[in-house]
Amino acid sequence: MVDLEGKNLGRYKLKQLIGRGGMANVYQGYDPRFERDVAIKVFKRQDEEMLKRFIREARMMASLRNSHLMPVYDTGEDSIEGFPQYYIVMPFMSGGTLRARIRRSPLTLTEVCRYLNEIADALDYIHSQGIIHRDIKASNVLLDDAGHCYLSDFGIARISTDETQLTSTGNVLGTVDYVAPELFEPHHKADVLSDLYSLGVLLFEMVTGQLPFRGDTQIVVVAMHVSKAPPMPRTFVPDIPPRVERVMLRALEKNPGRRYPSAIELADAFCQAVSGRPTQDLADAETPLWGEDAASARTVRVEPLILPSSPAHPPIVQPPVQAPQSTGSYPYAPAEYRSQAYPQQPMQLRQQVSPARKRGLIVAIIALVLLLIIAVPIIYVGATRTPGNASASPTPAPTTGAATPTTNLTATARVNGATATAQASTHATATAQVRATATVQAVKNATATAIVAPTATVQAQVTATAGVIQTATTGTPSYTDPLTSPNNPATQSAQWDNDTTHCVFEGDGYHVMQNASDLNGALKGCIETGNTYTNMAVSVDVAIVSGHTGGVFFRVNNQQLGGAYAGYLFEIDTQGNYKISHSTNFSLSDTALQDWTPAQALKGGTNVKNTLAIRAAGNTLDFYANNVFLKELNDATYATGNIAFLATTTSGGADANVAYKNLQVFAK
Repeated sequence: MVDLEGKNLGRYKLKQLIGRGGMANVYQGYDPRFERDVAIKVFKRQDEEMLKRFIREARMMASLRNSHLMPVYDTGEDSIEGFPQYYIVMPFMSGGTLRARIRRSPLTLTEVCRYLNEIADALDYIHSQGIIHRDIKASNVLLDDAGHCYLSDFGIARISTDETQLTSTGNVLGTVDYVAPELFEPHHKADVLSDLYSLGVLLFEMVTGQLPFRGDTQIVVVAMHVSKAPPMPRTFVPDIPPRVERVMLRALEKNPGRRYPSAIELADAFCQAVSGRPTQDLADAETPLWGEDAASARTVRVEPLILPSSPAHPPIVQPPVQAPQSTGSYPYAPAEYRSQAYPQQPMQLRQQVSPARKRGLIVAIIALVLLLIIAVPIIYVGATRTPGNASASPTPAPTTGAATPTTNLTATARVNGATATAQASTHATATAQVRATATVQAVKNATATAIVAPTATVQAQVTATAGVIQTATTGTPSYTDPLTSPNNPATQSAQWDNDTTHCVFEGDGYHVMQNASDLNGALKGCIETGNTYTNMAVSVDVAIVSGHTGGVFFRVNNQQLGGAYAGYLFEIDTQGNYKISHSTNFSLSDTALQDWTPAQALKGGTNVKNTLAIRAAGNTLDFYANNVFLKELNDATYATGNIAFLATTTSGGADANVAYKNLQVFAK
């Protein structure tokens, strides 16, 4: 995608980039017709299905009328430098996001009450229109200059009657930190109650300044949502009234039927508790909610065991308002984007299992699934860098006569009288990616006369524009640099290489270049020596203009001139593959921690921007591409060092030229 800052879309002037997402970027712009600042959301993917979703979001937002929903001023399409651009124009919210407000300073309970009421009003309204938001989180709530809330970002919202959700089968959409536990069950669709769980997480965050569940990886956070009781709010706010705490914990119930049935009922209960007025929750105070024996208080949803629930219908549906005419038009626009709202079907009454057995099954299921995730080998065939040559991307191996390694694992645990057995079988070839499936079966009693077969599927394909890396990149960066000028004070302080031949600052970024005929080798690195990092999160935009690969060195030390770096390397090529390695001297050889692996999150081709992000916390190393989690590794070889950038060529190939831009480093 071309750099749009300073350019025009239709009549709108794009001033600066103020937000990034998986589907679109948001710019602060200026509307000369009405002489006002606006926010312009610009589609950035080369994907027709994603474009349909973007168009769907525009039409959905334009059809809704609520004082606490982000309104749409305009939509349109234009062309910049030969690339089509599709955009949505909205008010510019000078108050920023609720996430930024929470991080800036603690909220009082009175402020939380006001914010919650405004968000609840918007959420119940869209539910009344048959729309499920699916991505309620602090960064999707915007504040105006008076501090009023506006719910935004309907990019992954779905209509409750829509069977074609514009998603890949099996994916859980939303941000892992806020996703309801039932959505990790097979075939469970998002609904009103899953939105309300996300609102409960947001309420917890507003009151305490913390998310209820935090972990080093997304899979750990998912397991906590599914099986772990939330921490008591008094852990973070010691003087919080017990009645307020009780409302917050009910909003985080694992069993959807025990949550508040609507957003406004949650807001009313919270505000009444803050004011000290009696609530139904206080009247039921003798019934434990979350306590010392939290596992026995919650209902675990595992198929085919069916749970009791207290279904609640959404408010009476009102017909949607006719969308205003937009000044632009979109291609591929399906005709049916208007919400048709129907009341939710009541949930079927389900049989309950004993608390002791539920605890046992939870422990066995989670432990065995995590065991399999760790134990099952994932095998890829890749090339290893040899002296004087760049590392090669994966090459398909011939299948004729090739051996297919097979691994069979069986793990058995006995908990509370139930035997749980997990089996996984992995088959890997040079051309096929391994898939691991964990099936957990529990024997109901010692005589094995009745068998229940709960299947716990913890989805690893969680689409999230935020998760762990967003938490790590919260606040003010320790070092931020557009990497477009050697005269930038931050650039000078970082002491980047700048030899005008191999490491060159230009208007479109910091270029690392290497001649294919260079006798010193096919690898070139450009390093900063002014900052040394131990625990940190770093992100940078990478575009391979020509050559073979590019990437980010970190915790690296420049032992000699010419790129003889010792440390870690996160490397990508133009085919959508990535590799993670470490070395005592990258100019000679490296050791692959994750050999060349294809990733759908990476965009292939030359002159294509990919945003790479790395989180290093002690021995834990997490890797992301375009806001999508790729891999977590544990390695203690290197603890501290600098950051550097890579360019490589291949023998007889083109000269290498890789551009780096928009560097951000958050030291932890």
